[in-house]
Amino acid sequence: SGVIFRSTERFMPNPAQALHAFCHAVPGRWHQMSVMLSAASAVSWATRAFGFADEAALLRAAESTHDTQRDSAPLFLPYLSGERSPHNDPLAQGALVGLTHSHDAAALAHAVVEGVSFGLLDGYRSFGAMPGAANATGTPLSLVGGGARSAFWAQLLSTLLDLPLLTHQGGEAGGALGAARLAWLADGGSLSEVCVAPPVAQSFEPDAAAQQRLAPRAERFRRLYPALRATSAG
Repeated sequence: SGVIFRSTERFMPNPAQALHAFCHAVPGRWHQMSVMLSAASAVSWATRAFGFADEAALLRAAESTHDTQRDSAPLFLPYLSGERSPHNDPLAQGALVGLTHSHDAAALAHAVVEGVSFGLLDGYRSFGAMPGAANATGTPLSLVGGGARSAFWAQLLSTLLDLPLLTHQGGEAGGALGAARLAWLADGGSLSEVCVAPPVAQSFEPDAAAQQRLAPRAERFRRLYPALRATSAG
């Protein structure tokens, strides 16, 4: 799955956009998260389906494409397991739209990475769709998990979300680190000694030129789910 998570001071759900809100593990706090059901798993599926050696090879192929290839690549809907935020549709299905004979494995790799990124953008917008909410946050986001290994993907996400993005030392194992920290807190550790941000490895800023190129594709992606929903099996 792929998650955009933020800590809040009060309970702020948005069920209309399938935005989760729960008690935080840290006392006196809440959290919100948009969740897409196939993010890294979509990349793993594409790695197997398109014959790449591993996920890193797929990401290298996606990065090797030039702007013309990216602008004409198919659009990938990453709904391989249904979708949660913002559609809340367990019957949603994935799709590659716009395939032609000119598309090679690298173009398909880029389509998958871009499609997962568009899905995260959809989820991010669900924060701003809350009543009375102007936007989700203007503060930098930290990228954790396996995708944090790819500077190419981090830059794409920063550009699409229009936010500064940080990666941290050891961030590719951020989930395991978080679990270890919760265990430490449960065993008596204090917030001040346990909840310390790891050193920043890299920082990324939105690319205005890339935003202009990506905007038409993001809009086409946004329109595809409702257009294809009626044709989905089941």
